[in-house]
Amino acid sequence: MNQLPSKVFFTEPTRVHRLLPNLRMEGISEVVIADLGMNASTVNEAVEAVRKITSLGVKVKWFDHHVWKDQWIKMLRDAGAEVLVDTSTCGAGVVLRGTNSQDEISKRIVSADCAVDMWWHDDPMGEKLRRVIEASRDFSWKEKIVEKLFRGVLWDQEFQSILEEQMDQELKGYSKLRDYFRVVEVDGVRVAIALRWRGRPDISYAAQYFMSRSGAKIFVSANGKSISFRSSSYVVRDYAVKFGGGGHPLAAGGQLKIPWFRRLLFSLGLKGPALSWVASRVVQAMREVGLKETTNS
Repeated sequence: MNQLPSKVFFTEPTRVHRLLPNLRMEGISEVVIADLGMNASTVNEAVEAVRKITSLGVKVKWFDHHVWKDQWIKMLRDAGAEVLVDTSTCGAGVVLRGTNSQDEISKRIVSADCAVDMWWHDDPMGEKLRRVIEASRDFSWKEKIVEKLFRGVLWDQEFQSILEEQMDQELKGYSKLRDYFRVVEVDGVRVAIALRWRGRPDISYAAQYFMSRSGAKIFVSANGKSISFRSSSYVVRDYAVKFGGGGHPLAAGGQLKIPWFRRLLFSLGLKGPALSWVASRVVQAMREVGLKETTNS
């Protein structure tokens, strides 16, 4: 690719089937979908949307690193799409492999992305870039970052200033977190369970904080409607599947709606009832699934 895409969209796996039918194909030769897994409840709609696009003579390439069923891949290929799924790397890594890019900036972006997204934590640039990218939810900010990276600008003074500001907010936020979590044990393994809070720090950084402070091997967070699991030594995807979700072996999420009256109490400052309810559901799911250490732990 020697030029920026004419249009960039940011969406979620649960919404891509709605986005694709609304794309205007006039003058478009190729649609690239990256880092978006397939959702079992919407796979048929997504496949049909892809089929309509390819029927217009437009190429569709789908790159992803989440866990797919072989049937889904076949369905998309039968619909005319090129599909590359590789769970051994991050989303950027799959794109790099699929496009055979060899430039150093692309390789550095992959290294940074995998360090964060795969929880490898082996490249400091990943944590720095993530904080900069998530400093604003405005679409225009995302577009600006895409344009900068395309020009080969991996870091500059603007990014450095934003990083310093984000770090200041993050450090202040850690002081309030102790009231939002508790630690339980499941078959001898400590699990830190937290309710989501407003503001900094980001949940991924807080996960590392909670686990290091408590000695927990698994971190779980709930925001009232969804639940996420993180670990560096235990496979957590199967727990997310129990809650109707999925994801990566070490980072996954699902759905868990906290009862309204417990959410009401939480909004009034009483965190215990909601936290106890979430903890009971998590412990039950983990005991049903069991504990499985990663092969590289």
